[in-house]
Amino acid sequence: MLEYNFMQNAFIGGTIIAVICGIISYFVIIRRTAFAAHALGHISLTGAAGAVLIGFSPMAGLLTVNIISAIIMGFIGDRIRKNDLAIGIVLTFFLGLGAYFLYLYQTGYSGGVMAIMFGDILSVSTNQIYILLFLSAIILITLLTISKPLLFSSFDPTLAMAKRIPIRFLSIVFFILLAITVSMACQVVGALLIFALLVGPGAIASQLCDGFYSSISLSIAVSVITVWLSLTISFYLNLPTSFCITMIICILYSLSVIKNKLSSNAR
Repeated sequence: MLEYNFMQNAFIGGTIIAVICGIISYFVIIRRTAFAAHALGHISLTGAAGAVLIGFSPMAGLLTVNIISAIIMGFIGDRIRKNDLAIGIVLTFFLGLGAYFLYLYQTGYSGGVMAIMFGDILSVSTNQIYILLFLSAIILITLLTISKPLLFSSFDPTLAMAKRIPIRFLSIVFFILLAITVSMACQVVGALLIFALLVGPGAIASQLCDGFYSSISLSIAVSVITVWLSLTISFYLNLPTSFCITMIICILYSLSVIKNKLSSNAR
C-alpha cells in the first residue's frame, strides 16, 4: 500500500489534517460551535464554486470565503449560543450565492467542486502537503498564543468579561482558525461530511475524559487513528475514504456513550 506515491501523500496529508482537527474539535465542543463548523463546511461550496468559475483553484476559493464568513460570525456576537440566528443568515446568504455560481457553471460540474463536496484525500499532491503544513503552523502558533484566555472565556465568559479578557477578539480569532481547519478538512471528508472530523473526536474525548490535556490527546488520537484506518480500509476494499471516516467516528462515539453510561450506572 505505502509503495504507491499517492498513498504516501494521502497518509502524510491525512495525518496533518487529523492532528489539527483533533485539536480544534475539542475547542468546538467546549465552545459549542458545532453549528458554526457545520455552516462553514457548507459555505465552502460557495468558495469552491466561485473560484472554479473565475479560473482559480477550489482550495483558494473556499479558504477565502470561509475566512470572510468566520470574521463576520465572530464579530456579530460574544458567544455562539447567542449567534445561531446570525450564523444561519450568513449561511443562507453564501449558500444562495453558491447556488448561483453553480448555475452560471452549467456547462459541467467541476471535478474540483465535487472533491470539495465529498473529499478526495487520495489526490493530495506534494505541493498541497506544503500548504497544509503552512496552514497547520499558523493554527498551532495562534492557539499556543491564545490558549489560556480562550479556555477561560470558553468555560466562564461572564467572569472573563469581568476580567477584561477580549472575548469578541478571541471569538473572531477562533472562528478564523476554525475556517482554516474546515478548509483543510474538506480535502478528507468533504464539505458535506465535515462534522465527522470537526465534531466527532472532541465529542468522543468529552465522553471519556475530564482534563484538558487528556481530552486534547484523546481527541487527536481518535482523529489520527480514524484517518489511518479509513485510508487502509478504502485502499483494500475500494471504499470512499470519507465514508469510512464517518462510519468509524459514529461507531467510536456510540461506544464512548455506552461506556460512559455503564460507568455512570456502576457508580
